[in-house]
Amino acid sequence: MDWYKLRVFHAVAEAGSVTRAGEILHVSQSAVSRQIRALEDSLATVLFHRHARGLVLTESGELLFESARKIRSEIDRTKVRIHDD
Repeated sequence: MDWYKLRVFHAVAEAGSVTRAGEILHVSQSAVSRQIRALEDSLATVLFHRHARGLVLTESGELLFESARKIRSEIDRTKVRIHDD
């Protein structure tokens, strides 16, 4: 698992859509889908329930989303501290 895949996962989870996440990240829908599939494969779990109206996090997805949110928040705080010094 790498930070880029977590970033893509976080964007998809927030947007509820692979297409919208791709627009936010300025990458293609297929690139987003590949990253999500690779992340699911590396974790040996399904992270999203796929529905016609969008994506919904599974229980495993909820756990990963919470961790990704905390990691992102910590990185943002660290950047602020670096620039404040």
